Amino acid sequence: MDTVTTVEFMRHFGRYHDEAKKRPITLTKHGRPSVVVMPVELYEKLKGHADPRRVYRIGEMPEDIATIFLDQLEKDSAEYRASADE
Repeated sequence: MDTVTTVEFMRHFGRYHDEAKKRPITLTKHGRPSVVVMPVELYEKLKGHADPRRVYRIGEMPEDIATIFLDQLEKDSAEYRASADE
């Protein structure tokens, strides 16, 4: 996540607005994180899944979360196989 001062954000609003549409940007005030500007889609996703500890039954997990899990499992499996071959 990118970090920028609030003053810098205001000074170059158009640039950071465009960047924030791609990934979250943390704004700082007096050297401390203050707010995060993020794409609407990400905000909606986070708002819809407020409790990250939620447990899903088989077949009810949302597609986007299932994809994240499957991608991570594939990555972990590939790393495990690579380390076993060494």
